[in-house]
Amino acid sequence: MTENTGDFDIRQYTRTAAGSHEATLPLEAFAEHPLGAQSLRAIAYLRDLENFTMHHMRDVLVTPSHKDARLTAFLATWAFEKYWIADAFDRILAVHDNFVPATNRARLTVVRFGREFVDRVSPIVNAVRSNLIGEDFISIHVTHGYIDELVSRVSYAEIVRREPNAALAEVLNGFQVLRNRHLHFFEGETLRRLEESAQARKLTRSSLKHSWAPTGTSEQPTQETRFMMSYLFSGPGGQADIEAIDDAVDQLPGLRGLTIARKAAHRFGVNVGSRLAAGLPTSGGATGVTT
Repeated sequence: MTENTGDFDIRQYTRTAAGSHEATLPLEAFAEHPLGAQSLRAIAYLRDLENFTMHHMRDVLVTPSHKDARLTAFLATWAFEKYWIADAFDRILAVHDNFVPATNRARLTVVRFGREFVDRVSPIVNAVRSNLIGEDFISIHVTHGYIDELVSRVSYAEIVRREPNAALAEVLNGFQVLRNRHLHFFEGETLRRLEESAQARKLTRSSLKHSWAPTGTSEQPTQETRFMMSYLFSGPGGQADIEAIDDAVDQLPGLRGLTIARKAAHRFGVNVGSRLAAGLPTSGGATGVTT
């Protein structure tokens, strides 16, 4: 493992990982000035996505990713930090006694059985397929990680905009400082791997073109994903954020024109306009997402 590849110092990152936020969370401020129902619902959704990280790590580490010591060191630290962000969200939700988490009303017994079967089989299939392809398969994971961080940045900014609560802004802005390092790493790895390999570009483009959504979305109640997409992307600000995410993806080698954020928002019921719904390019804005 090299100390510093590119301009991301992996040793420094692993030495300065952020653990529990319990001691610094302004929970008394939330008790005194409770958050609104929509903000709590959005935070609960983000918490569940963070909790999905360890499940996702299982699928990643059966691929050639585990042979890259630098990448493995980052992912272990990244998962550690995300675990404690999820824990902090849990503590904030717990202060609000009236908050009732969503349940997946559509998850029938047969659906649960199918999901469990896929969970058991997919790591095996993923391991065989990815190891046959080789190191280029890693580009899929780091690109998804980069886009997830772009969506996270938009999510935090939108929650703060909708909920004028100083304590919440303090918490989310602090988390974004941590996640800026995640974004920095994933962006650098994505650019490097896509620039170096035509096969990596082809594999990644194919993966994103096939019904992209933020990692962990498939495990969430459909009604909650619809809520979250509408919460984030409805209205002029949301339209600009959709375009900003897609513009950022357009800048990656071999990925221009996918319009993945627009298509995902449309798939979950957000009115993104006729051109957006068709997945056609637009002029785009840049609110909420900078790299």
